[in-house]
Amino acid sequence: MDIREGADFNAAKKYYIDNNEGINISREIQNSNFFEQFLKYFGDIESLGMSAYGDGVSYDFLYQMQNLKSLDLHTMYDINFERLRSLETLSVWWNKKTINNFDALLKLENLQIIEFDEKDLIKLSNLTNLKSLSFATAKIKSLKGIEKLTKLEYLSLGGVRSLTDITDITTLQKLERLEFDICWKLKDFSAIGELKALKELKLLDCKNLESIKFVKGLPNLKSLSTLGTTIINDFDTTPAEHVPIFFGSQYKKYNKQYPEKEIHKKLDEL
Repeated sequence: MDIREGADFNAAKKYYIDNNEGINISREIQNSNFFEQFLKYFGDIESLGMSAYGDGVSYDFLYQMQNLKSLDLHTMYDINFERLRSLETLSVWWNKKTINNFDALLKLENLQIIEFDEKDLIKLSNLTNLKSLSFATAKIKSLKGIEKLTKLEYLSLGGVRSLTDITDITTLQKLERLEFDICWKLKDFSAIGELKALKELKLLDCKNLESIKFVKGLPNLKSLSTLGTTIINDFDTTPAEHVPIFFGSQYKKYNKQYPEKEIHKKLDEL
C-alpha cells in the first residue's frame, strides 16, 4: 500500500489492518509534517518501503520507528544506520555519499544491495550475522571481506561484470545456494568446489567459464544451471553427471550438448 502526501491516514490505517499489506512511501513529499502524521499512525510497523523524494523528505523519522525490522530504502538522503541497529532485513540502493555507519547493522540477516560501487566486500565484513546476501549490480573485482560472513546460506552476485577473483569464497561452508549472473570476466570458478554444503548453483551469462570440473567435489549439489550466454570453454559437461538437475545452454554455439546428462526433474521429486 502506497502512502502519499495528502493521504487520509485514518482510512489508510484501517485498510492496512484489514488487508495486512506492506507499507510504501514512494512519491514526492514537499511538507515535512507528512512524516509526523505517518509516525502517529504507522510508527509501530515492522516493515517499510521508502523511496520518496522532495523538499520535505528526511530519513530522521525512521529512527523513531522502534519496531522496524525490515526496510527497503532508495538512498537519496543522509542515513545513519547506527540508529537502525534493530534491522534484520534490508534492501538498499548503495550511495557512499549518504550512507553512514553501515557496519553497525550487526543484527542484519538478509541484505540486498543495488548499484554497489565498491571494489570488494570489505565494507560488509562486520555484518557477520548475515544469512542471505545479494547484489543486483556491483562493480566488485574480488570477494575480499566475504571470508568473515561464515553464516551465509544464500549468495547471489548479479551484474558483476568486473569480478575476476572469488578465492575468498571458500570459508562459506554453510552456503547452500549460490548464483552468478552477468559475470563476464571471471574464468576460474574452481573455488566453488570447496563449498561442500552447496545444493543449488547458477552460472548465468558467464562467458569465460573455463571448466565445471570443480562440480565433482560437490556431493550435495542438486541443481546446476549454466544458462544464457554461459560458455563452458572445455566443452565438457560430464563432471555434472551426478547432479539430478542440470540445465545447460541449448545453443550449440556455446556448449557441446550431452542430453543424457541433462536430467530435467522437478525439485520436489528429488
